[in-house]
Amino acid sequence: MATMTIRNVPDHVREALRVEAAKSGRSMEEALRLLVIKAAAVNERTSRIDAAEILKRAAELASDPPIDSRYKHFTQKELSDAISGEFENL
Repeated sequence: MATMTIRNVPDHVREALRVEAAKSGRSMEEALRLLVIKAAAVNERTSRIDAAEILKRAAELASDPPIDSRYKHFTQKELSDAISGEFENL
């Protein structure tokens, strides 16, 4: 197991943690360990996708026509040309 050191904790924070740990019948070390484990568990439950998955999903969406017929579907080149001012019919 790893060892962690936390520096520059204000005295009042350390005292509050010590009191809370004592109220629950734990040492401050044990109470802090449980807090760190709990905080790490929250991050494990969040869904994470990598860049390749995002690009794959974006590519799938790019081939779909617009749902609302009021909006025209532009290609990447058309949008690029419009931004650069080379395409006037948008």
